This record gives sequence, C-alpha cells and structure tokens, in this order.
Amino acid sequence: MVSTTPTEPTTNEPTAKEATVEAPEAPHFVPDVPMAVGSELRLNLNALGVDGSAPDFGERLCQLSRDNEPYDFQFSAQGELIVMAPSGSDSNLGETVINVDLGIWDRNNPGAHFTQTVMFRLPSDAQYMPDAAWITQERFDNLTEFELRNTINGAPDFVVEVRSRSDRLPPLQAKMEEWMEGGSRMGWLLDPIDQRAYIYRWGQDVEILENPATLEGEAVLAGFVFEVGRLMFGQ
Repeated sequence: MVSTTPTEPTTNEPTAKEATVEAPEAPHFVPDVPMAVGSELRLNLNALGVDGSAPDFGERLCQLSRDNEPYDFQFSAQGELIVMAPSGSDSNLGETVINVDLGIWDRNNPGAHFTQTVMFRLPSDAQYMPDAAWITQERFDNLTEFELRNTINGAPDFVVEVRSRSDRLPPLQAKMEEWMEGGSRMGWLLDPIDQRAYIYRWGQDVEILENPATLEGEAVLAGFVFEVGRLMFGQ
C-alpha cells in the first residue's frame, strides 16, 4: 500500500514530490506491492492541500515521472494524482503502430507529432499523456522553453487513445470528451478489443465505426490514412 501521510512542507505550497505522500526517508514513489500491468492508483491531492493550478506544478509532475520510472504520473481535473503502471505488450503494440504511421506522415507535413511520453495541460488543470498526439506547426513554433522541457499547455489538435485489456471503456470515453472540451479538433479512441473506432470532432457528435479498415485524418491531418483494420484490429 501507499502511505497517505505527506512529508511536512517547508513552504506554504507543497511540492509535487511531497504530494507523492512518501515517507521522509523515501526518495521515490515505490508501492510496497507491485502494481499489476496496466493498472492505476488514484490519490486525492486536493485533500492534501496540493494546488494543481500552480504554475510550476506541471514541471514537478514531469519530474515525478522521471524519478519513478517505469510508473507514469498524470493529474485529473478532480485533483487526483493518477499513478499508472506500465502497459502490457498488447497495449504497447497498438500505441506503437499508430505512432509509427503518424510519425512517418509527420516527416513530410508541417506540425509536430508526439508519442505517449509527452504531457498536455488542459484548461481544467488536468494533465494527461495521450497515446499519440499532434499539434500544428504554428503551435510548435511558439512553444516556450518550459513547454519544450515539461508540459505543453492546451490539448493536442489531434489526439489518440488506445484501449488496452485492462481499460474500461467509459473512463476512456470521458477522457476523450475532456480532450475535446480542452481544445482538440479531432480525436480517435481505438478499441482493438471490440474492434471499434470512436471518432471525435470538435462541436460534433461522436461517430462510431464497427471494424473499419482505414481511418482518415480529414482536414486536421490532410492526407493521413491509418490502416487500423490491418495494423490494429487483425483484419
């Protein structure tokens, strides 16, 4: 189990490191019992007085992940620290194939593609790492030094989440809604388990495709075609 007694802060604002609720002598977050593959743990930081809206919270959260590999740390709009165990090989395969194809397309088109290790901060103060993401060239050119090193402000213009065997569908759908409300123009929720693709477009209803062969980037990613059936759904 994880200790829930925070280290006594030396300033008025706890740091993200202190927010991991460690014993004073522990330099890293290490669960007493290893977390199952693909599982997650949620800690209410609001109850501990940690302000997720602090300007440097994103930097601290990124450093927390670096200090505690292979765990990933994200932050919900409800003030929860989300500790995520490494995904299994099936989930990683799905994330890999979409990132490979998106990366190849990105080589010959303006904009910037990011894999699942880059964190985005939404207007709600939630901070998540999508499985794949892309932003426009204009946004990339205007990233600050802080954003290049830590958390990018705003949702990706295009975002992808891939369902793993340990994922329940409703939380992923809620997360996709958060991406869209946070400013994403288009998003894909790819479900290899039920072989469905959920297409999110800003200001429109969600489109559900049953076992599609391909998906297109439309106006957001002009010319991008992903063979989801062959590469992810086993067609």
